[in-house]
Amino acid sequence: MDRARALHGYKGLIRAILKYERPSKVANWGTLRKTMITKLEYFKKQNPKMSHEDTDKQLESWKKLDPVNDRSLNLYVSDSKQLRSILQNDIKWDEKIVQGQSVDEIFEHTFDVIKFLDNQREYQELVDRYNPGNKLTQDEKIKRTANIVGLDVPA
Repeated sequence: MDRARALHGYKGLIRAILKYERPSKVANWGTLRKTMITKLEYFKKQNPKMSHEDTDKQLESWKKLDPVNDRSLNLYVSDSKQLRSILQNDIKWDEKIVQGQSVDEIFEHTFDVIKFLDNQREYQELVDRYNPGNKLTQDEKIKRTANIVGLDVPA
């Protein structure tokens, strides 16, 4: 087996997975961050007589969280040793070759998966760029539609 090609495929697969999944993970963590900050501030306002040391610590940790720059949100980074081990050792390369699959076919399939993930990510970026109305709330869509025909929606 060509270990260099296996590691190249592994690295490409990890990169493709990270590029594909990271934007949604960052958005989800940003939403969670905003929600937790709101809940903690509401808790403080509802209980003014209590000591809020723990709440303040939690609030500060949530405010410091920056999902865009937080590398711990990367997928598969903690499992990368396990995935590398599977690629190097656990896949029964000899059995796959005996079953009629050549090593080239196996690697070709890996690189096809990488291309698919890259193309899906690019497709999603293009859909978001050229169809900005997809992510609008219902109220924003109504305001936009009313604005097209020259009307203003009361607030």
